[in-house]
Amino acid sequence: MVSLAVLALVACFVMIVFAIIPKGFTLTEMFFLYFLIGIFTITLFTILDVNLHWVPLTRNIEGSFAMYICRFIVIPFEILMSVCVLHSHLKTRWRWGLSAAILLLLCVEDRIYLWFGLIVFRRWNEFYSALMYGGFMVFIWGIARWFVGLGRGGFKNT
Repeated sequence: MVSLAVLALVACFVMIVFAIIPKGFTLTEMFFLYFLIGIFTITLFTILDVNLHWVPLTRNIEGSFAMYICRFIVIPFEILMSVCVLHSHLKTRWRWGLSAAILLLLCVEDRIYLWFGLIVFRRWNEFYSALMYGGFMVFIWGIARWFVGLGRGGFKNT
């Protein structure tokens, strides 16, 4: 029961921080990016759990709810925060530094999931997780740049 409470508290904290930070996206762009992140992360986590058995998820009810909170709220909002930071007008050093801090936070959260016994790393490690999260951040940032460019008429052939 502790893991569910702790991860629900983490989710509340992440949503509060997300609400506070300035965002350079419209509401439509953020919805698009959130659902895109959700689709990609849930698909990859399902493949890693069900198909490959590299990062199996706990099968008890409380642990499953705790991980669903993380996979539907915490991880997508943190990746969306990093994309907002990368898309901001901050200096390059600050953008990448803050994104690296969010990446470090995601890796620390993986350690929390392991500590609570919610996931197990088999043929997987923290480096692969960091690489996966970093890849998500850069990939979604590229999609965000493309999507925002479409709205501003940046990709029309004239």
